[in-house]
Amino acid sequence: MFIFIKHGDNQQFLVNTNCSVLLLLHYTRSRVGLPKTDTIDLCDETGTMKLLFLMKTPGDYASKFLTARSTYYICKVERGAPGTRLENAYKAFVPLLKNPEPELIDALRTQCDLLERNRVKLLRSQEAKKVVPIESSVNLPSKSTGRSDEEGPTRRGLLFKTRADFFSRRDKHR
Repeated sequence: MFIFIKHGDNQQFLVNTNCSVLLLLHYTRSRVGLPKTDTIDLCDETGTMKLLFLMKTPGDYASKFLTARSTYYICKVERGAPGTRLENAYKAFVPLLKNPEPELIDALRTQCDLLERNRVKLLRSQEAKKVVPIESSVNLPSKSTGRSDEEGPTRRGLLFKTRADFFSRRDKHR
């Protein structure tokens, strides 16, 4: 099947969706004249981003994610400046249209803000998992005797490592 892609000053072209998402984005980028380094995505007429640039499997067919005979707009994904702490931040989704509708811009801004908040939340949860290792309590003095565990056990009697040691030593004492 095919889709319509609008861009610029009411220009449009047809794209066959029976290809991989990667190929579809590459073709779209070259058709519009954008460099290969620019990240782009498609949004529908209501401004809902398809988030094709985030796909884990860009080899999947585009027809799985795009509705046949529908119209989509090309959006450029603006990220933070390279080499800075915010280089992976989502700054804006910019539709490549001469005069985009205000509703479209609002919908794209809302989605960009939501995606950025989720990215920051994920980073915080990953940093929280990197907990500073806590010192083991094995070498700390015990409360009752004041001795550390390295000085020996507080119980009197033999320590048995395995069940076999227990039975063999018990038999020796009979």
